[in-house]
Amino acid sequence: MADLEQEAAWRTEFEADGERAVHDTIYRGSGIYPDPKRSFALRWLREKEVERERQEQKMHSYVRRTFWAAVAAVIVGIVGVLVTWFAR
Repeated sequence: MADLEQEAAWRTEFEADGERAVHDTIYRGSGIYPDPKRSFALRWLREKEVERERQEQKMHSYVRRTFWAAVAAVIVGIVGVLVTWFAR
């Protein structure tokens, strides 16, 4: 149970510091995290990376749907103009 409480405290600390600060501490800093905290920091960074990739995929899907909706709107507009023009 103490491990879960410790990890929760580390998670809170990492969230407050931000991904860049945690990354820099691990890879460019003096390596001030003790080994268990460093291992958890690496897992936490991976979780953040997976979360970011999921968000990017959602955004890509949204942009693709928006593009096709715009294409459909242009086609409907052209058809409407042609119908109006030929109905005269």
